[in-house]
Amino acid sequence: MSSRWVWTVAILVAMGGALPARAACVARPSSTAELAQCSTAAAAGDVAAARLLGEVMGDPTQRHFDPAAALSWWEQAAAGGDGLALRRLFDAHWYGRGTPRDHAKARAYLARAVATGAPWARLVRAVLAETEEPGVAAELYNGLAAEGNCLAQLRLAHGHDRGGWVEKNRSQALYWATVAGLAGRSEPRPDDHPLFESRFHYRDCSTEAYFLRGDLARNLAVDLRARVEETAAAWKPGKVPERQGPVDAPAAIGVSPAGLGAAAASRIPDWRPLPGTLQRPAGRSRLGAEEVFATVGRSVYVVVAARTEEELKARKGRFGSAVAMDERTVVTNCHVIDEMAVILLRQGNQTLRATPSGGDPATDRCQMTVSPGRLSAAPGIRAWDDLRVGETVYSIGSPKGLEATLGQGLISGLRQIKATRYVQTTAPISQGSSGGGLFDASGNLVGITTFHIRDADGLNFAIAAEDFFR
Repeated sequence: MSSRWVWTVAILVAMGGALPARAACVARPSSTAELAQCSTAAAAGDVAAARLLGEVMGDPTQRHFDPAAALSWWEQAAAGGDGLALRRLFDAHWYGRGTPRDHAKARAYLARAVATGAPWARLVRAVLAETEEPGVAAELYNGLAAEGNCLAQLRLAHGHDRGGWVEKNRSQALYWATVAGLAGRSEPRPDDHPLFESRFHYRDCSTEAYFLRGDLARNLAVDLRARVEETAAAWKPGKVPERQGPVDAPAAIGVSPAGLGAAAASRIPDWRPLPGTLQRPAGRSRLGAEEVFATVGRSVYVVVAARTEEELKARKGRFGSAVAMDERTVVTNCHVIDEMAVILLRQGNQTLRATPSGGDPATDRCQMTVSPGRLSAAPGIRAWDDLRVGETVYSIGSPKGLEATLGQGLISGLRQIKATRYVQTTAPISQGSSGGGLFDASGNLVGITTFHIRDADGLNFAIAAEDFFR
C-alpha cells in the first residue's frame, strides 16, 4: 500500500476521532468519515470494506485516486474470496489500468475467477480459448449454455453456423439460436464483460437470436427445421442437446462432437450414398506392387477411436483404417467407429479429427468428414461386375495400428449376401485392417476390407467399393 495512502488514513482517523474496532462499511465510502470507517474495517479483515476502498482509490475521478493502493486493497479482498475484486484485478492488468499491462498476470486472476464459477470469467476464458484451446472454449460455452446463459447459447449458435472451433452444423446452430431467443425473453441479460462485448457486439439476446434464426432457417429443409425448433422449444436448464442434424464439417481436434459429453458415444447419422461425382473412372495401366503402393498408399489412413479423450490419452482406443474418397470424405466400417465419441485420422505426422457423416451399421458402411485439412483420395473406383476371380489385388491397412501395411493376394470369389456385395480375397486382412482399401493391379479401389473368417486361411472379405455409392 502506498505511503501516501497510509498518511491519508492516519489523518482521516485523527479527524474522525476514535472509531470502533470493527466499524461498519456497507457501501462505497464518499465522505471523510465513511472512508475512515471503511479503512478501519478493512484493516480488521473486512473483505467487502477492502474491495470498496479499492473502488474509491481506483477511480480517477475521485480526489483519493491512488491506483497502487487500489490494487493492494483488491488483492486483500480477493484473498478473502471476493469475486468482484478478482474482476477488478483482471481488468487492471489486462487493460493496464493503474499498473503496466500484464496479460500473464491477468490470466492468473482470470483462472481464479473461473474456479469460483463466475459467469463473466467463464465467458472471457471461453473467448480467449476459441483460437488457443477450442476444447476448453466448447466445454465452457456448453456449461454456461446448459445453465441458461443466452450469451453462451448465441456463441454456440454462431460457432456451429461457421464451424472451426466447434463442428459446423446448421441444425445445431438453429437449436441454440432458438433456445437463446427464448432465454433472452424470459431471463435478464447474463453477467458478461467488455472483452466479450467488444469481440462480438451482441445486442440483447432476443434480437440477436431473431435475426440469426432467420438466416439459419432459410438454409434448412422444412421438416428438419420444424423438428429442431420443436426440440429447442422443449429445452430446460441443465439439458445438453443431442446432435440435431447432419455435420457440415467436424470440430477442431480436442473438441467433443455436438451433443456429446466427454463420455458420450458417437451417434452415427443415417446413411447417405456417396455422390456419383466421386466415382472416378478406373485406370487400366498395370502396375507392380511398389507402384501400386506409391500411387494409392496416401489414400489410406489409420483410424484411432475412443469413447473419451481420457481413454485416447491412455491408449485404450480402437484401431482401424479408412480410405479417402475426396479431400474431406473417408469411408470405413461402422464397427471401427460405432459408440466412439473421439475419432482421429493419422498418417505420418498428420492428425485430423473425423466426424461420422453417414452410416448403415447393418451393412457396416460408414462415412466420415474431416476439417480442416486435405486428404489424398483414391484415384479410381472399379465396378464390382468388372472384377474377375484370379486377379491380383493388394490390401493396405493398419493391422494392430501399424500404418500403411501392404498385403498381396488374389480375388478368390465374388459374393453377395442379401443386398451387400463382397470381394473375397487371399490378401491379408486382420484386426486394425478393417476399413482399409483393397486395390487392383492398376491402383483402383475395388473394396473396403471388412472381415476375415478366423481359423480359415485366406478367407478375407471386402465390401465392394461401388456399394458405398448405393
